[in-house]
Amino acid sequence: MRKALIILVLTICGTLAATQVLAVEAGGKAELIYTGVWSENGDFKDELNDYLELELYLPSLGKTEFSYAFLVDLPLQGLTTGKEAGYFTKKLYLKHRFPRFHLTVGRQPVSWSFGSMLNPVDYTIGAEVFEEETRSKFTDALEAYIPLNWNSGLTLVASFSTGFDFATEKMKWGVRGRFGVKGYDLTVNYVQEPEVAGAGGHGQEQGSQGSTGSVPLPRRRVGFTFKGDLGDLGVYGTFGHYFGETNENSNGYLLGVDYSYNIGYYGKLTMQMEYLLLDGINLLQVLGQFMIMSSGKEKTRLITGNLAYPIDDFSTVMLTAVANPDGSKYLVIPRYQNTLPGNIDLDLSCSFYLSDSKLEKTAISVGLSYPF
Repeated sequence: MRKALIILVLTICGTLAATQVLAVEAGGKAELIYTGVWSENGDFKDELNDYLELELYLPSLGKTEFSYAFLVDLPLQGLTTGKEAGYFTKKLYLKHRFPRFHLTVGRQPVSWSFGSMLNPVDYTIGAEVFEEETRSKFTDALEAYIPLNWNSGLTLVASFSTGFDFATEKMKWGVRGRFGVKGYDLTVNYVQEPEVAGAGGHGQEQGSQGSTGSVPLPRRRVGFTFKGDLGDLGVYGTFGHYFGETNENSNGYLLGVDYSYNIGYYGKLTMQMEYLLLDGINLLQVLGQFMIMSSGKEKTRLITGNLAYPIDDFSTVMLTAVANPDGSKYLVIPRYQNTLPGNIDLDLSCSFYLSDSKLEKTAISVGLSYPF
């Protein structure tokens, strides 16, 4: 039954990608990723994963749009090695543009990102980490967007981790105002988690990753962000206040800068640096897959930097470094991306994790993807 489902999905993907059926178009990506990890004691573990992502593009019906996108885990290995394939719906929603507001209903991406590498005041903490999406970004929700003027608006969201259950104790909700003030982009938001905690605690939507386990997020939080230019520098920052259940409040702070430097006529070196302070161990899911960089203390300080340089129109080199000076932990990730002939994207990266000046873990990742 599982193999029959995979074959059906692959057949539909091939048919829709190659032709237009009833004005329906399809796009997506097929991806193959190999990872290997060496630990300090010499042990080596590796893993091969394949994914298929597909999104249908349907014509709008007046001011109403329909969107459907899904992800299949291990489709090839499900057919060839008997491994269990998985299915995850990323988008399945209707969006209608009313005269005074836009309403979106269904499974949809909900994220209040603003260009930072880490975001302690997102709608779902850890939904995007270093521009990488986690599945907690996609949730069953109702979202209303009210434009106030060309650079300001109000967003209201109610989301559900176990289907559309409007019981107060199971519903998560938030409101976000965005305003343009003298060249700066300012936002203010408020989020209230449901009384009934999901897997991993409050704030963990369906399919989330990076959970803090027995240390859930506070139920209520407010956040503020700013972003703009200060001379040649781009500057941004956040402040989040998290209300504890027993008056044990927590705070999160982030300050970042970015800068671009032209090298020659075509080259441009892009630099970005952030300082993050988390005043509370229950905020560690901000780090997502980089939770290993926490010191396990009440306060976590991280200094993060990223360099990116396009060698030519097809290839880019990047370097990401994360430092936790309080815990003497450091992570260095060089990365190389290239578009090969046949429109195949190559992504090669290495990760070097150091603790107390010793190399404790080394990882390599090789990814091949074909967008269509």
